Amino acid sequence: MSHIALIVLCAAGVLLFIFALMTFLILGGKEKTPKKAEEAVVSKKKFSTDLEKMIAKAADTSLNDSDLKKLATLFIATHKLGSKTSKDLDEATKKKLEFVSSFASNASASATNVSFLNRELKKLSNSYKKEIDAYEQMGLAKRKIKES
Repeated sequence: MSHIALIVLCAAGVLLFIFALMTFLILGGKEKTPKKAEEAVVSKKKFSTDLEKMIAKAADTSLNDSDLKKLATLFIATHKLGSKTSKDLDEATKKKLEFVSSFASNASASATNVSFLNRELKKLSNSYKKEIDAYEQMGLAKRKIKES
């Protein structure tokens, strides 16, 4: 009988160990999940597609270069310049080009991202090449003035 009691005691110990291990793994996993979810929310900054808000964000020097790249990509996807119909720029196009100037003036924007925005806009709106370059140059000039 003592052998049977020893086997039952060992089996109970093994079951208790398995239960404790599973509890640890379940509770340990729950503690880590909110941190990962929180980090994902923090790293994914939501940007509005409203043009005024995008222009303001493009000038925001608290954004890092990666966030500015996302902002530029969103702008390219949501705000088309279209085709040029006259020599004079309409107000809507001027406003969209103001984003280019604001983006280029941001000290946090890398030359790579400024160039990316310029290149992609030219692909979509070839007829506005000169205007895109001009607004970029205005932004870079504003950037130099801010830096000095």
